[in-house]
Amino acid sequence: MPEKARVIRRRISSVTNTAKITRTMEMVATSKLKRAQARVVSSGPYLDTLKEIMGRLAGAAADVSRYPLLAAREVKKVLLWIVTADRGLCGSYNVNLLRLGREIIDREKAAGHEVSVWMSGRKGVVAFRFREIPMVRTLIGMTDRPTFADARKMAKELTDPFLAGEVDRVLIVWPRFLTLGRQPPSEMQLVPIAPPEEAGEKKHDEVPFLYEPSPEEIFKELLPLYVENMVFRVLAESVVGEMIARRTAMKLATDNAEKLVKALTLQYNKARQSQITMELADILGGSEALK
Repeated sequence: MPEKARVIRRRISSVTNTAKITRTMEMVATSKLKRAQARVVSSGPYLDTLKEIMGRLAGAAADVSRYPLLAAREVKKVLLWIVTADRGLCGSYNVNLLRLGREIIDREKAAGHEVSVWMSGRKGVVAFRFREIPMVRTLIGMTDRPTFADARKMAKELTDPFLAGEVDRVLIVWPRFLTLGRQPPSEMQLVPIAPPEEAGEKKHDEVPFLYEPSPEEIFKELLPLYVENMVFRVLAESVVGEMIARRTAMKLATDNAEKLVKALTLQYNKARQSQITMELADILGGSEALK
């Protein structure tokens, strides 16, 4: 019985230390989440305005279909970029992204397309290697504080194969940020860019825009900027999704650890009470034997 009490006491100590670690990780994830969420929110108005301007330019430009980033062609080769995390302890975050990635790979192969997979994140790389799914490129150690320079570099690396004719479409799998409670794994076609919708009918009192240089030249400069902003949003939302998932997982782990400590404490008290009862019985028995 004394041995049992000591074992329970050691378990209580171990679970308590684990709870301290998970609580600390929850606090760190919450701190990082606030900065990452601010990064996503601040990029929204700029991207919305950029889309609006491109819509106006699409109505003013003579022919937007002649731009390489808009050129849709017969799909034979697809580049798929899957964005996962380098670290675990974030629930089903990585699992859901990889599941969607595998579904897209199966879909594209069923359509007769050749798929080249780019994988971001150590967890995704390890999972695909275990399943023996070939990857053309792996990206490990991506920052959790992405900058626009990071997005510009990544956008160029993604669009260069398309512009060179090596692939016919570039797809991205990432956790789309909708609310703090919803970050569903999502699919997006980066290039070719869907032709922007032209601005609606002009209002009666709306002043017409004058473009300098021509709408075609402005449109040509905005297309790469649009791609870079979309990649930046993907990077920023991936960080938000990871931090939300980790915070939730660590909070659940902390709560479960605290419940386990309470249950173990109850077991320890019962074991200790039983031990004391047995010791008292031995003492009383010895006392009676001496009489």
